[in-house]
Amino acid sequence: MNKWFVTLIGIISFYQIQSQKILSPKEYFDHYGKQHTFHHQVIDYIKYLDAQSDKISMEQYGVTNQGRPMFLTYISSSENLDNLESIRLTNLYNAGVNTTKPANINEKALVWCSFGVHGNEAGTTESVPNILYHLVSGVDDRSESWLKNTVIIIDPSLNPDGYDRYVHFLKSTSGQLMHPGVSHREHIEPWPSGRYNHYMFDMNRDWAWQTQKETKERIIAYNRWLPHIHADFHEMGYNENYYFAPAVEPYHKYLSGFQRDFQTEIGKNHASYFDKKGWLYWTREVFDLFYPSYGDTYPCYSGAVGMTYEQAGNSSSGRSIQLENGDTLTIQDKIDHNTVVGLSTIEVSSKNADNIISNFKQYYRESVSNPKGKYKSYVLKNSPSLSRLASLFDRSGIQYQYAKNSSKLTGYHYQSKSTKALDVASGDMIIQTAQPRSVLLQVLMEEEPILSDSVTYDITAWALPFAYQTDCYAFTTPLKLETTAKASQKENILVGKAFSYQIPWNDLKSAQILAALHQKGYKVRMAVKEATFNGQVISKGSIMVNKGDNKHKNQFDTELTTMINSYEIENAISHLSGFSDKGGDIGGNYFQLINAPKVLTFSGRGVSANNSGEIWYYFDHLLKYEVSMVDWEHFDRVKLSLYNTIVLPDGYYSINEDRFKKLTEWTRDGGRLIVIDGTVQQFQDKKGLTFDVFATDDEKKAAEDSRTKQELMDRLNDYEGLERRNISKGTAGAIVKNEVDDTHPLAYGLGNTYYSLKTSSSKFALQKECGM
Repeated sequence: MNKWFVTLIGIISFYQIQSQKILSPKEYFDHYGKQHTFHHQVIDYIKYLDAQSDKISMEQYGVTNQGRPMFLTYISSSENLDNLESIRLTNLYNAGVNTTKPANINEKALVWCSFGVHGNEAGTTESVPNILYHLVSGVDDRSESWLKNTVIIIDPSLNPDGYDRYVHFLKSTSGQLMHPGVSHREHIEPWPSGRYNHYMFDMNRDWAWQTQKETKERIIAYNRWLPHIHADFHEMGYNENYYFAPAVEPYHKYLSGFQRDFQTEIGKNHASYFDKKGWLYWTREVFDLFYPSYGDTYPCYSGAVGMTYEQAGNSSSGRSIQLENGDTLTIQDKIDHNTVVGLSTIEVSSKNADNIISNFKQYYRESVSNPKGKYKSYVLKNSPSLSRLASLFDRSGIQYQYAKNSSKLTGYHYQSKSTKALDVASGDMIIQTAQPRSVLLQVLMEEEPILSDSVTYDITAWALPFAYQTDCYAFTTPLKLETTAKASQKENILVGKAFSYQIPWNDLKSAQILAALHQKGYKVRMAVKEATFNGQVISKGSIMVNKGDNKHKNQFDTELTTMINSYEIENAISHLSGFSDKGGDIGGNYFQLINAPKVLTFSGRGVSANNSGEIWYYFDHLLKYEVSMVDWEHFDRVKLSLYNTIVLPDGYYSINEDRFKKLTEWTRDGGRLIVIDGTVQQFQDKKGLTFDVFATDDEKKAAEDSRTKQELMDRLNDYEGLERRNISKGTAGAIVKNEVDDTHPLAYGLGNTYYSLKTSSSKFALQKECGM
């Protein structure tokens, strides 16, 4: 009897243990390691782990443009997860971001791992279930000790829309058998590829600028934590071997010694595992730590040790692909490599937790007590774009104030590159560099970044005052001015029963309200010459909405004032009369009717997905104005006469003779053609629509002679220096001061100068008849 009872208890215990066993990804998914997993399936597995284990929890931090949820996953001991908020608040207190000391100081190493900002680098997100399984299931007995002093934060997919776009493609083009041959269709991803988000932006370069919905929401979540270690998982060409830290020079001069040295510490730990398994890898090549808008540099400038990891693969690898050395790269290979690197990152961070936390605290103490850089304060003059810059600062935790009163100072002026006097006015932004986010601030404001090595991965100029067209003054000492946290709002001069409403043309908001007016059927005019009414100047470019043009609008005054306020337009004025003090009257030739744009642009194979997406995003998201997008291969099906504006994006598509003729005839009939970037090259030396690279034949011959002479000299150069010489011929990113004719409609609202970012060496002569 006792024997049977013991046996029964044993059987029950066995089944209880089995029922509590956490399923591995291979047990949970029948395809894991052989086919890619949809985003919702990855999230379902994480939710499954959350239900099975007390070492994991989830938090949704955002939603993509296509409605997919974006999650953070927290992994640590059950005790740490129960005290997650005190750990977070302690870290923010150590960073000086929170000045209130938490009731319970709870210091833990914070390791954040980001996967798949490029959606078609799908092996990254695919690896997340396996990494999580190793951390919480008990199959890896090392993890128990790691989770005692470390909180791991995993973002399984930074780009769910792009990731699912790729996975849908791969599943629809692959069958039961593997096809490792490079020419099979599963290795040739169609336009626009899963690399990009919904609006076809490359979000890998959006960390600092935060233009996209997904980036904005992620940056807010990131800065609620400020992790100590950040690893950004990517894929590269399928014939490459694994890349991990340390990075190659140039390192930005503001990186601390610890940030540099610990890169090597982490890399050696990874290498020890790869060496044992015989896996090839490389470090200290290609990927640097300079440009501030990557997933390694933005965290570095936020106090973390930031790193890029690159697994061989990308969309060309499909489910498996034959390599040039005869091996075959599979999805399972990617999972295995990323799992080792991910766990190694956590391991070395846990072992060095005290040192990591100590250096993080020192980094932020020095940011306040001894900020890097020669400038200790800035004044950004009030401008139409200053509120957008303030929003960017808010998301990144950069502190600023506004001047309350007027004062006179002397400082270094960015735009003129000289020291000059300035009048500080109420509403100007005042920034002190002695603040927790000092390093990020100083990097983003950097006028001329210094390179330790000219071979760099991305652009080398980005200063925010130029990007936001805002006058900036820098000072070598802190400013002692009376300030306020809130910007002063410039008052609009609006009265009821207006003859006309004047809206300044000087910012994105101006374009947004103009788009809304067109959408609502308003007739709108633009001032082409300056005039004065009742002492108020109407500048060139000002938008004029007149009662006389809009007699069909019964709620004219109410609707206009509501729109002006909702778009936060400043310096709007309502006029009671159309009779001018000086210049033309509102009903005269000084004020020209603006036709509502009917916009056509192109997408599809051969068109730059990035540039096509920028155009789409600008109209659809920023302006909320209709734009027709047509695949370039369907050009001949479009009735061009339905449109008055065509935007030709960058790309390598060809404009054949017949299409060039149609575009030429369309412009002769009054159409406006906007040609962007490389597509301009297709209009060189054409009859009709043309762009001239050289103003004269003599200039052209002189350039050709110079190029021939240089080519002859290059024959004597050594092979090893080829890469550097080629880089020296290009433009890695330069901020260019453009002098503009402010009487031309294209320059209205810009003033006499405009700053642009030039990323290529292409140039054109001033065009003939451009002022006609």
